[in-house]
Parts: sequence; structure tokens; C-alpha cells
Amino acid sequence: MRTPDGSSADPSRAVIREPLPTRFPPEEHIPALVTLLNGMLLWGGSRIYRNRFGIGVNEWRILGELSNVPGATAARAVRDLGVNKAIVSRSVATLLEKGLIVQEAAGRAQRLYLTAAGAAMFDAVKPIAGRREELLLEGFSPDEVARLRAALVRMVGNGPRLRAFDDTMIEESAAERALPGREA
Repeated sequence: MRTPDGSSADPSRAVIREPLPTRFPPEEHIPALVTLLNGMLLWGGSRIYRNRFGIGVNEWRILGELSNVPGATAARAVRDLGVNKAIVSRSVATLLEKGLIVQEAAGRAQRLYLTAAGAAMFDAVKPIAGRREELLLEGFSPDEVARLRAALVRMVGNGPRLRAFDDTMIEESAAERALPGREA
């Protein structure tokens, strides 16, 4: 129901037309900046890699993982790359279909290895990935680049604490929804 001035009688439906005083200014919020950079890297990289090589960034990342860890499992790639199982599964399937990797049984584990074609693909994409990194770091001194890398490695190291916090928040939400009188 609307009031005579056209606003909603329900205060929760009031339109907010000014920035919130409690907002996270994007230029000051590290997750917003990292997300913005991630989007630029993924979107641009996927466009180039798909156009030139017929693979996307996720497939490139799997090739990179296997260039560092021959015989890695999909579960290890999930952990090392920080992506979900579905993305790794689709990317592995694509790379297997293209003959860029092989999968070998080792007990209960399925180990992944680059083929010669996969290694050649990795070597073909690597200079472009390197140039994209150079452009991103343009204007930074070697010391600044080293400090940035060190800070990012430290942030990644804090990942388990972040995941534990996320799990706690999800568990608390599930417990709250389970209380009598609460809607799911």
C-alpha cells in the first residue's frame, strides 16, 4: 500500500537514495578490489585464451597446476586453485577431450598429467599470461611487487581462517532457521 506521497507504507520498502554511512567504499575494501581484479583477469584472460587457443582461464589454471604438480588429483587442484569441484570437473573433462591431459588410476586416486600437446599449450599461453601480469604491475617498483606478492601470499595463508568463519556463519544460519517459528 502506498501513502499519498507515493512512498510505501512498509518502512522496510523505503527507497534509499544516498550512500549508506556504514558502506564499504570499494577503493578501501580489499575484498572489493580483489574481486574487481579477479574479474578483469578472468574475463580478459578467458576471451584471449578461448579466441586464440580454444581453452578458458579455468582450463589454463589446470594446465598451470599440472605444470607445477604432475600427477595432481582433481581434489588437489580444487584446493590449490581455490575453485569449486564443478569447475575443476568441467575443466578436466574439457582438457581430457582435447587430449591436453590424461588421467591415470593410482589406487583409488585418479592422477592427472599433461600430454605433450598440453605442455605445448601451456608454453604457448604462458607468454600472454606473463604479459598480462606485466601490464597489471606497470609502474610498480621491484620492491613494491615483492611486497605485494608477499602480502597476497599471507592473505592466501589466512584462507583456512576465512573458511572456518564462513562455515561457522553457515552453521549459525542453519541453526537459526531450525528454531521453532522461523521460516526457512
